[in-house]
Amino acid sequence: MYQIGKITNTHGIKGEVKIYNLSDFNRFSIGAEVYVLLKGEKITFVIERVRQQGKLLITKFKGYDNINDILMYKGLELYSDEDVTDELEEDDYHYHDLLDKDVYTDQDVFVGKVISMIPVPQGHLLEIEKEDGSKVMVPFIKVFVSEVLDDKIIITPIEGLI
Repeated sequence: MYQIGKITNTHGIKGEVKIYNLSDFNRFSIGAEVYVLLKGEKITFVIERVRQQGKLLITKFKGYDNINDILMYKGLELYSDEDVTDELEEDDYHYHDLLDKDVYTDQDVFVGKVISMIPVPQGHLLEIEKEDGSKVMVPFIKVFVSEVLDDKIIITPIEGLI
């Protein structure tokens, strides 16, 4: 189960929704299956059409032809079971593989744990919670992130970064 987006709102009265895309892969193509969890129940949608509008995707699901059909899904996270691991390049990672990892400096000093990845125009920021509860942001680029291992992430900080 991969979180790939969020239904932020409805669009018009013909059953379309606005989706904030959280995936770096093209998971919102015609015919693709995505789903939400509503009160513990998995509800699957098949994408009928999709188009970009600014930073959002305007998406129409098959069988949902009226705003009233889709309104209850507003605000829910979208998921996919499609595994795109084979599409990952050498320095690409799944979002969930980075969460909760311990972060150390290249001098083996514990920094904290990754609590989220924040998308920015230049890429992503690792949000790290330190032991004292404060948070720091580290750009997720090779200059700062030396290695991503199975059990930890090693960063090369510069003065003032952490």
